[in-house]
Amino acid sequence: MNLAGSDLNLLRVFFAVVEANGVANAQAILNKDSSTISRALSQLEQRLNVRLCERGRQGFRLTPEGATVHRQAQRLFTSLRGFEQTVESLQSVATGRLKLGIIDNIITDPACPLLPALRRFQAPDRDRVKLNLEVLAPEEMERQLQDKRLDLAIGIFESPNEHLHYQPLYRETDYLYAAPDHPAAVDVDRPDIALACSRIVSRRFLREQELALLNQTDREGITFTASLEAVAALILSGAYVGFLPGHYARRWVADGELVRLDPRRYQRDTTLQLATHPDSLERPIIKDFTGRLLAGEPPART
Repeated sequence: MNLAGSDLNLLRVFFAVVEANGVANAQAILNKDSSTISRALSQLEQRLNVRLCERGRQGFRLTPEGATVHRQAQRLFTSLRGFEQTVESLQSVATGRLKLGIIDNIITDPACPLLPALRRFQAPDRDRVKLNLEVLAPEEMERQLQDKRLDLAIGIFESPNEHLHYQPLYRETDYLYAAPDHPAAVDVDRPDIALACSRIVSRRFLREQELALLNQTDREGITFTASLEAVAALILSGAYVGFLPGHYARRWVADGELVRLDPRRYQRDTTLQLATHPDSLERPIIKDFTGRLLAGEPPART
């Protein structure tokens, strides 16, 4: 079959539904109602003459043919994005769309260069640039970078992907916190005794660092989450202890809702990195924004 523009649009709808694991979940992503999405899927199935997925009250499930189409669509869209980026890299000025991913709750850190870089990057004369910004977990950012759905990502990447390029950006210090009435906070001279039988919450992508610092080997009693806000909520409940960045926890410490436990012993410096796909490094828009993040000053115009 010869692909037309309308076919690509239908494939994008199908791809979004698969990534969202269902029509209902894809509505916000596509900004379309469920009937419109279902109609697009039916049109694509008619166009390809295969059943792509089972959808309805029993939930969403890809057929074997649908799984094959999804894999090929992923390769197709990655190739198309690569073509667009290659053409864009031939230009001498920074234009186009920049898709940036970040982990949650980093903008309260005065060491984070993101906000100053965004202010300079989105100056009034930059109307030829469109910026997309999403908050994602590190593993999802790496996946989207590899598929070229993201251009840049700022996060904590404990197990770097060999197919991506990483640069250290800045450092963040985490401390161990508990609510004031938690046993580890009450016995401030010997918190280690209370910690031995405490419930611990940890961000999923930092678990090896945190468990080593706490001398923990049993993962069964530890709650893992990808969200920093979820970690904070559980610590504030009084039932858990966990690590939080100092800049993020400062407001609760000032209000007496959190206590920092033995900061000389329980602290950890974490490097936040800037990640991108190697194929994107020479794109003017990437070089422009990366320069602003790393150097703190806008690069000279070409």
